Amino acid sequence: MILSRAYYIIKPTSALKKRLTSLVDSDLAELLSEIVFGTYHRAELFYCDTDRVKLLFLADIMSEYFSGDMFSKLFGTSKIGLQVFDNWWTIERYFIEKDFEEIEKRIQPSVAKLFLNTGKPGVDFWIDEMQSKS
Repeated sequence: MILSRAYYIIKPTSALKKRLTSLVDSDLAELLSEIVFGTYHRAELFYCDTDRVKLLFLADIMSEYFSGDMFSKLFGTSKIGLQVFDNWWTIERYFIEKDFEEIEKRIQPSVAKLFLNTGKPGVDFWIDEMQSKS
């Protein structure tokens, strides 16, 4: 089984933003403005993992924020379905193609010597470490 890390960025539509700000506390509306979910994606899955994330997202917000009638009041149904998600949110999926630690290990000493200090202590410390490896 091949696993790869996947990240999903979930954003409300402008219609949902308006609806939330008029019906719920502004802090809650802000909390739901953009959410990042992470999971391990199995390459051999026969179903769309994005759909699974959509359903889990709705279940999560129903459990955590909109229990009872509020979910139904906001979304016009008390059921959790793909259409509810698709009416009110967008979703983007990203896979990690390269890992910073892997790249760091492959940087040639001659390349590491070309880094310029930034004036930012944390970054300059890292540059010093990279250059001392050469």
